[in-house]
Amino acid sequence: MIDLKHLSIAYGETSVVKDVTLHVPEGGSFALVGESGSGKSTILKAIAGQITNWTGRIRLGDHDLQHGRDPALIRLCQMVFQDPFGSLHPRKTVDTILSEPLSIHGIGDQNQRVLETLDAVGLARKFRFRLPHQLSGGQRQRVAIARALMLDPPVMLLDEPTSALDVSVQAEVLNLLKTLREERGLTYFLVTHDLPVVSFLCDNLGILRQGELVELATVDQLKQQQFSSDYGNELLSKSF
Repeated sequence: MIDLKHLSIAYGETSVVKDVTLHVPEGGSFALVGESGSGKSTILKAIAGQITNWTGRIRLGDHDLQHGRDPALIRLCQMVFQDPFGSLHPRKTVDTILSEPLSIHGIGDQNQRVLETLDAVGLARKFRFRLPHQLSGGQRQRVAIARALMLDPPVMLLDEPTSALDVSVQAEVLNLLKTLREERGLTYFLVTHDLPVVSFLCDNLGILRQGELVELATVDQLKQQQFSSDYGNELLSKSF
């Protein structure tokens, strides 16, 4: 479902992603891990079409990504951002936030779709006409997940989806994401530095260091703490 081949990205003269090749099968859940500044979020933004100055190949399903925003590919791939308060318009109600993607893409039956998606993310319908500041952090992130689901994308990009939440609600959001993937057959591409989150949510992972993919591993290797690279084992020692 996601195919990156020899992906390289530079900001001016600075190379931040260097010849990355990886594959995520349909229905799979893949995590890209590494320290801050390793290039994880840059790769995520390139897949989402937010960065266009890349070389190599990005393929989603049967579609090759071009260097620009393609409405058809937007329907295939949606993102959940790290900070739900920053990613939701402060003056728009939950109803407007969820209806907007449907209006942009000319999709009807908006009322029913909004209600069904609120139910899917475990958010009571009484929150439908509230503003983001009237919700808790966990509720806001549920709205952000609901917004990403509105177009029924097969691929979800997750940018540190629980790191801005209180510890008490992180598990709830992770359980929700796991359930949605199982029920809808979603493909996840997760960016994080939190290896316990990877072990819960993902099947495979790639370890990125200074823009280079130093190792591809399974979650079983993570759970057994048996990475093959020195850098991977260094990350393990910091996380467990």
